[in-house]
Amino acid sequence: MVGCWAHERRKWDEALKALPTQNRGAPVAAKEGLEFCNRLFAIESDLQDASPDERYQARLKRSRPVLDAFLAWLHDQEPKALPKSALGQAVAYSLSQWDNLESFMLDGRLEISNNRAERAIKPFVIGRNYVHDSVMCSAGCLPCNLAS
Repeated sequence: MVGCWAHERRKWDEALKALPTQNRGAPVAAKEGLEFCNRLFAIESDLQDASPDERYQARLKRSRPVLDAFLAWLHDQEPKALPKSALGQAVAYSLSQWDNLESFMLDGRLEISNNRAERAIKPFVIGRNYVHDSVMCSAGCLPCNLAS
């Protein structure tokens, strides 16, 4: 399974936002974690027009060192971060998902995030919910009967 770096990045963004505003500009761990994610997205942006083989080769050269540095940094942060803090949760999530997160490195056709797939299915999910609500309402479900 391929992990989603957009979800990963969001964990670090949440950890940064959990800090007091005056601390967000300082060199804090949450900001460093976010910067690792941003570096990977910047590399992917550079490679968007590359063929799958070119992307694979470039990832080995450019993304692998970022991933290796990020993983070493995560292991360094793990004993320092309070487990229930936003930072601790971001570190724990990253480490628990690591194998999936680095799976995009296996093939140049794999994407770094599932944002495109989620956007593609969104109309169907919204439509399904609309149909589900309509069917339930016409069937006389309890919430609708209570509301009328």
